Amino acid sequence: MTIEKIRVSIGSASVLGLNSIKLNAPPTTCYLMTYKEGHCIANCGFCPQARDSHSSTEQLSRINWPVFPFKEFLTKLKYVSPLKKFQRICLQTLNYPENFHDVMEIATQIRKVSNIPISAAIPPMSKEKLKQIEAVGVQRVGIALDASTPEIFENIKGIGVSGPYNWNNHLQSLKNALEIFSKGFVSTHLIVGLGENQRDLLTLIEKLHNLTILPSLFAFMPIKGTKFENIEQPTLIDFRKVQLGRYLIIHKNKKLEDFTFNLKGDIINININKGDLRNIVDEGNAFLTSGCSGCNRPYYTSRPSGPIYNFPRKLTEEEKDEIYDQLQRFVK
Repeated sequence: MTIEKIRVSIGSASVLGLNSIKLNAPPTTCYLMTYKEGHCIANCGFCPQARDSHSSTEQLSRINWPVFPFKEFLTKLKYVSPLKKFQRICLQTLNYPENFHDVMEIATQIRKVSNIPISAAIPPMSKEKLKQIEAVGVQRVGIALDASTPEIFENIKGIGVSGPYNWNNHLQSLKNALEIFSKGFVSTHLIVGLGENQRDLLTLIEKLHNLTILPSLFAFMPIKGTKFENIEQPTLIDFRKVQLGRYLIIHKNKKLEDFTFNLKGDIINININKGDLRNIVDEGNAFLTSGCSGCNRPYYTSRPSGPIYNFPRKLTEEEKDEIYDQLQRFVK
């Protein structure tokens, strides 16, 4: 069975010349999604692709993913201008019986026309399947936890939404991937704003970091037609505190004890001074999209008009000043 169709994010399609829309922040990764008729067999409460979702199958988060002939996509990828060359290819994999076959075939055919590193975002798979995915040229895999506690996981991806997933299986699959892919080449996604507190998030981020699993942060985005369409996004300041905390744990060797929490689990103090904060904000990386290298996911969970949670480009001086003003009261 050969691959005939593939979904390409609307921004990636524009860079490839498959459509012509104006981009104010072009994607630096080529974002693809496996194609199937209808919805995913999983039922994650936040996802337009979920089994019971009434959203369009062309959506993932707030981005449209139109369908293109796979051969046409491969041709465009092969001949894309060096000035527009992507830093990475990321394949989003829905859950359905043929998904492993499709990942293998898509990666194999891409590798014939391009040497751009490939990431695959996949549901949990067996160790044997992970070995085969690595063998056909996939450089890294991501298996999304999304939730920051087992209880929230069950409510958003597991039994609470009649979904097929289990917290322990997800964690074990991530650990299995660590045995197969190079150190630092296994990642997961965490969503901020699903009922967790900031202590929950930083506790898990520290645990994942210690395992050499890269945790990427996204803000919850309510999408019409999903089970969670009426849940509000997290406040910008709550997201900024967790962004900063993640950055300090992963890049500055900070530990959970460097953060002070109130009884609700919110961060009320961080063990850095205002000069350190100013330097981190001026550098800006802490507030960019925190995915794999080369990933900027423009406006995946933010509207271009704002508020912008993960920046897909360098921050302006005005944006840096605003972030510093938001965070300075939480440092010495």
